[in-house]
Amino acid sequence: PISTPGNYSADIADEIGYYYTQGMPEDTKALDQDFISNEAYIEQSDFIISERQKMLNLEMARFSSGLLFVYFSTTDLISHMFWRYMDKEHPGYKPEEAEKYSGVIKRTYKKMDTILGEVMKKIDNDTTLIILSDHGFGPFRRYFHINRWLKDNGYLNFMDDSLGESNEFFENVDFGITKAYSLGFNGIYLNLFGREGMGIVYDGAEKEKLIKDLINKLEVLRDPESGKRVIKKVYRREEIYSGKYVKDAPDLLVGYNRGYRTSWESALGKVPEGLLGDNMKKWSGTHLWDYEVVPGIILSNKKIKTVSPALYDIAPTILAEFGIEKSTDMVGEPIF
Repeated sequence: PISTPGNYSADIADEIGYYYTQGMPEDTKALDQDFISNEAYIEQSDFIISERQKMLNLEMARFSSGLLFVYFSTTDLISHMFWRYMDKEHPGYKPEEAEKYSGVIKRTYKKMDTILGEVMKKIDNDTTLIILSDHGFGPFRRYFHINRWLKDNGYLNFMDDSLGESNEFFENVDFGITKAYSLGFNGIYLNLFGREGMGIVYDGAEKEKLIKDLINKLEVLRDPESGKRVIKKVYRREEIYSGKYVKDAPDLLVGYNRGYRTSWESALGKVPEGLLGDNMKKWSGTHLWDYEVVPGIILSNKKIKTVSPALYDIAPTILAEFGIEKSTDMVGEPIF
């Protein structure tokens, strides 16, 4: 089943008709690769908003008490795909296209404002309303081949240097002489002995020196075209995460500065030629930056007392609304 309880998804279809069942149904890949037009994508986005609105209206009509959560994906994905039209500094900005599409993102937010207004009319004074985003947004102007940087600085090495690069998932990488590698959008992993299949970095002084070297070098890296720092801060995983699953996180987390992001290639373990380049893809907006650069929002119809709320405050807040004490292993505090 795609829902819990299993018949819930079918019950919704009986009420509002067939609907998208993917978590984020907007076809960003089709737009990015020119299989559909901007107009077709916008039409699909509008349809998905109306679909989610029908679901929300259905549940609000039969909702009396408890917790009701609804997620609208369109504000996120429309920002990913149309940001370049409202950013004159973006390498993909074209004035003639911007004239037509620069208002698409704002138009989507206005639609959401209308939906929010309707919700506010329906709720009573005893209802707590929270509008939440886990991140902000901004331009993805320049990509960074972080695995190439690791290669150029001697932390990652090839089996065959004559090839000049490595395909996805480190096809040409020799882990017997590699100290660090990057996979995913913001993580760097150390090739630790005893943890990795061919680990060579020993825990203790060697690991600590490697971490300090990587942090110190990455945090002063500048884009030769602009002189701007590419990376705001590199974090040890213990600075970001806590609890029993910290060991599953990357050893280092890279907090990019505004405008920069890990390349698509590096995210999949590729090591292409070059270090930095212009992002000419339609996927032109991002939020994969240092958390201080791209904070999310939280709005409510109740006074928020916490000065700087964090994501981990949400669960304790919800529990507190129902008079439930948080468990001792939970971080965060109620925001009201």
